[in-house]
Amino acid sequence: MNPGIKCDCSDHNNTICHITELKMNKLDVVGPIPEELRNLSHLTTLNLQQNYLTGPLPSFLGELTALQQMSLSGNALSGTIPKELGNLVNLIILSLGTNNLTGSLPSELGNLVKLEHMYIDSAGLSGPIPSSFSKLTRLKTLCASDNDFTGKIPDYIGSWSNLTDLRFQGNSFQGPLPSTLANLVQLTSLRIGDIVTGSSSLAFISNMTSLNLLILRNCRIFGTLALVNFSKFTGLTLLDLSFNNIIGEVPQALLNMNSLTLLFLGNNSLTGGLPSSIGPSIKYLDFSYNYLSGNLPSWASHNLQLNLVANYFVINKSKDSVLPAGLECLQRNTSCFLGSPQSSSFTVDCGSSRSVFASDNSMYQPDDANLGVASYYISSPPRWGVSNVGRFMDTSNGSYIVNSSRRFQNTLDSKLFQTARMSASTLRYYGFGLENGDYTVTLQFGEFDFEDLQTWKSVGRRVFDIYLQGERKEQNFNIKKAAKEAGEASTSYTAVKKQYTVPVTKNILEIHLFWAGKGTCCIPNQGDYGPTISALSATLSILF
Repeated sequence: MNPGIKCDCSDHNNTICHITELKMNKLDVVGPIPEELRNLSHLTTLNLQQNYLTGPLPSFLGELTALQQMSLSGNALSGTIPKELGNLVNLIILSLGTNNLTGSLPSELGNLVKLEHMYIDSAGLSGPIPSSFSKLTRLKTLCASDNDFTGKIPDYIGSWSNLTDLRFQGNSFQGPLPSTLANLVQLTSLRIGDIVTGSSSLAFISNMTSLNLLILRNCRIFGTLALVNFSKFTGLTLLDLSFNNIIGEVPQALLNMNSLTLLFLGNNSLTGGLPSSIGPSIKYLDFSYNYLSGNLPSWASHNLQLNLVANYFVINKSKDSVLPAGLECLQRNTSCFLGSPQSSSFTVDCGSSRSVFASDNSMYQPDDANLGVASYYISSPPRWGVSNVGRFMDTSNGSYIVNSSRRFQNTLDSKLFQTARMSASTLRYYGFGLENGDYTVTLQFGEFDFEDLQTWKSVGRRVFDIYLQGERKEQNFNIKKAAKEAGEASTSYTAVKKQYTVPVTKNILEIHLFWAGKGTCCIPNQGDYGPTISALSATLSILF
């Protein structure tokens, strides 16, 4: 029942009742946590998730020492975590994620030795993980992504032998990854990403054979894949080792794994050819931005998504015709239009099924290709292209194109913003056959998901980085924040325009939107995160 309370009426010969459980979930309750709650001294469960609670986390919550579950995620709470929460020594579940908290984790939380599940993702926290957390040996789940935790991931985490799910993406941790993680042999899900310094070998995962999901994306991993005997990982369904420094060839044993469905190895330094066979479950493969070469194997024509952009493959147009056309123009050694430019501009209405004539007197081209987890598309004739990689996690129906009939503010071209292309990891657009010179690149964005209302659905944050020609132009770009900084009264369904001057020297332009683990993951729905773009244009301003 929601809202609901549960009482225990056994006190004083069944004459006195005490509230033991209080649930008000997804009701958009507005305001601070009421002080009257401190009177509920017999409370074992407090669930106020997904409302619009504001103000600080009150220290009096630490008086409710009977609590076994405290769930306050998905609100707009601010301030620091009070040290008094360390008095809740009976807590089994602590959920404070997706709030606007500040400061570091108080060391007193290390007293919660019965804790089994801690959710502090997207909470706004910073600083190192306290050494007192070494006592939390009963932990089974720790979700701590999208904060600004610093220092190194503590060695003592390797002693949390009950851990089955660990998430540390989108922080500011330094490497290397602790070798003690090798002790976590009960892990079924490990997600670490976005390590800022130091390098790590892949060897520490060798005995984590219970894993069914492994993400070590952007972790500065070095060495070869041969360090790990992947044949022992019989239940692994998703492996993401993209954006690392892995060298050598792709082992045949890796692609032969019976359960593996999704494999992401893009943006490494892999060489050689692709293995000659694949396992029965593989559906999505990303090898983009490596140094792989040779002919494509016969399995490349099977019914799967395969992203091979930016390698050295030999493309046989007749033999490999089952692949989306134009892949030869997205190889590292491409000769497409090199030295023979065809145009000095291109425009795209991202996600749209029709051309749009805009107020800048440009005709924006449609872009409704059905891109998925690992795919690409090149226009015909090849004037521009798009490449997408990434699977929206914890959902079965993540959308790569979104639509809205709403009218967007701050633009004369609302139609350009009524569709947008999205990505769960990395989205790249390319302009081909361009005259060499300086280009004015205009990127246009509009936020669909997080409305300007006092509701839990408004507390989500979309955050990503923007690269042009390999140079980062924006870090932690937030569309709603950009609209607010521009003085807009409304920050959702409001057009945001970013403009840059970029050199083109080899007749090709690359626009790269990159998710670095930042932003909320699950508001208003699971899988609502990652970069999005509504429209783009590039126009020659200075001819070289």
